Amino acid sequence: MLILEKPYVSKTLVKTAIEKNLPVLRNAMSEKIVAEGYALPLLDDAPFVAEYEKRGRLYTMSENALGWLVEHLPDQELLDKIALLKDKATFRRICHDMYPDFFFCEEEIAQLDRMEADKLPYPLVLKPSVGFLSAGVHVVHNTEEWDAAIRDIQANFHKVSSQFPEFVIGTQKFLIEAYIRGEEYAVDTYFDEKGAPTILNIFHHRFADENDTSDRLYCSSRALYDQYEEPFMHFLVELNKVLKLHDFPMHIEFRYDGKRSIPIEINPLRFAGFCLNELQTHISGLHPIVAYLENIHIGKEEMWKGKEQDTYSFLVLERPADSAPEEVFNEKKFREDMMDVLELRPLADPTIGVAATAFIRTDDAHKAELEHILHLDMHDYMIVK
Repeated sequence: MLILEKPYVSKTLVKTAIEKNLPVLRNAMSEKIVAEGYALPLLDDAPFVAEYEKRGRLYTMSENALGWLVEHLPDQELLDKIALLKDKATFRRICHDMYPDFFFCEEEIAQLDRMEADKLPYPLVLKPSVGFLSAGVHVVHNTEEWDAAIRDIQANFHKVSSQFPEFVIGTQKFLIEAYIRGEEYAVDTYFDEKGAPTILNIFHHRFADENDTSDRLYCSSRALYDQYEEPFMHFLVELNKVLKLHDFPMHIEFRYDGKRSIPIEINPLRFAGFCLNELQTHISGLHPIVAYLENIHIGKEEMWKGKEQDTYSFLVLERPADSAPEEVFNEKKFREDMMDVLELRPLADPTIGVAATAFIRTDDAHKAELEHILHLDMHDYMIVK
């Protein structure tokens, strides 16, 4: 069962829902898709809830759908788990026994500029206690950067957060936590009816430098699975001894410091946003949402057969903040500049802040392309219609 919502629904998912006859909640987004000519099997609120009570598995496209769940779903246990995982400070408290030396605290946004910045344990990360994408996230190394971050939050955060419901990006509290050194990774997983985890995607979230907080580049490969599947699975098993989740999908982000996997945050009832999770469809042909809803387990041998030396990547290509509304993404130039563009998805809505997303493949001979992507000037890929 699906709840389709803003900011983005891929045509791949729409076609999959039709092919698999997956019940879809009738709302503004799904009706818009139907109006475009797609015969989605829509259900009104009450029939959708009744069908959920029969099936027991639900997938939400983005955090924008969570408000509907709070208003309509009678499954209080599920709602409590969602609220717990959406609140990053609460999540930190849950994980305290697993990471007792990890520094964090929570503060009202109005009190941030009154904190004794010279007594904070730098480097640290400042971010909304409830958040989505990288809105309001700052990496801070000293008191000067702290002051700059507070000024930016005061000037810009409310404007950015207003694009999402309060349940998606909280506007009252910020989490201050230790900066986790090491590379960043992300996992799409679901817990089955017995609470056992299945990993559907492992991504390496690459950055241009340690001050970069963008979602520009996520990579996946067989070598990545060989190195990290076991430690990530161990974390999920240990986490669920506390949470006791079942029939539940999530997207979780980690930093790996060379010795242990430290979670950054968990996004409940969905996989990676902007349909990043569909990188799996290009790797194995299996849609991860179908895998969850139909209880399919896929192993890395099957997943990477014949692709052992390749890297598959997902790109979020930001729209320059100063681009004119009539400017669009230059698809032709992008395809010419990349080794193998598997799929390109331009986004026409300038308010989203993303010009396009892309799925690409690289091989060992083109590894430098990934580093180049991290430093792309997106002004070079915008063109007037």
